[in-house]
Amino acid sequence: MIIERNVFQLRFGTAKESIQIWKEILDEAKKSNMHTPEIRLLTDISGRAYTLVMEIHLKSFTDINPKNTLWVSSPRFQELYRKFVPLCESAVREYYKIEQLI
Repeated sequence: MIIERNVFQLRFGTAKESIQIWKEILDEAKKSNMHTPEIRLLTDISGRAYTLVMEIHLKSFTDINPKNTLWVSSPRFQELYRKFVPLCESAVREYYKIEQLI
């Protein structure tokens, strides 16, 4: 299993609006006809403030392209993402391979 982790550093004071936009994006993903992987949305409790993390659980690297196709082919996703971009200072995407689950 692969975890795609997207870490967004939000602009000061934009967390509430950013979270709402991502909830709308994830709701749209659920409604789509394409297979949507398990996705978690996390916010900071400690550490660097105004951090939003989206984790996507993928079975393998072959699931990355179908997931990306879903994001870029939907006008609604694109509209919501355009709303989000000005609220974000920076972003990092990381991929992790799960070696063991207990």
